[in-house]
Amino acid sequence: MSNILSVALDAFQLILTGLPIVLFLAFAAFFPALGLGIVGGLLASSPLAIVRFLIGVYVYLFRSTPFLMFIFLVYYGLPEFGLDIGPVTTAIIALSLSHGAYMTEIVRGGLLGLDKGQNEASVALGFSLFQRLRDITLPQALMAIIPSLLGQIILIIKDTSLVSVVGISEIARLAKEVVIRTNQPFIVFTILALTYFVVCFSLEFVARKLEEKVRRITSGH
Repeated sequence: MSNILSVALDAFQLILTGLPIVLFLAFAAFFPALGLGIVGGLLASSPLAIVRFLIGVYVYLFRSTPFLMFIFLVYYGLPEFGLDIGPVTTAIIALSLSHGAYMTEIVRGGLLGLDKGQNEASVALGFSLFQRLRDITLPQALMAIIPSLLGQIILIIKDTSLVSVVGISEIARLAKEVVIRTNQPFIVFTILALTYFVVCFSLEFVARKLEEKVRRITSGH
């Protein structure tokens, strides 16, 4: 029993040392992915068929490619063009591009859910396209999709478990090191699973609270 507790404590302490890099990667990738999602969502709503087609190709490509394979493509592909950017930057780029495709669909859905009457009224009042996007369209769309965006952060955190393949010492890689040292995979990976659960459950709890708040705001209560 004492050996089990010792292994569990060792695993927990080492995993905690890797948690900051997981959170850093998740949030460092979230904002570029959100930027891609906003641009992609707006372009996906374009009246130009060719623009919608190109955005559709981007979304289909990145949503259909296993994230692990995409990490390898970025990590080994960019040096072929003289770009040696290191594993952390590779992970951020891979996460951003991959989840930007999902956020494109989220933003597009948020835009489709807006009341068209407000846009027509802003046009009648002489608002420019930029003013309509800045003051009316984007604020309302982003408010409506906040819960979905937080859910996407959870998915990004889960995908960080794969970046160890390019040498980043995040919690999954550290857990494997403990397994090699202790030969107790069940205990170690149970601790790892619980760590992911606590982090993701906390974010999901925040997402639910924000969703309730958004519903109250949009319903006028």
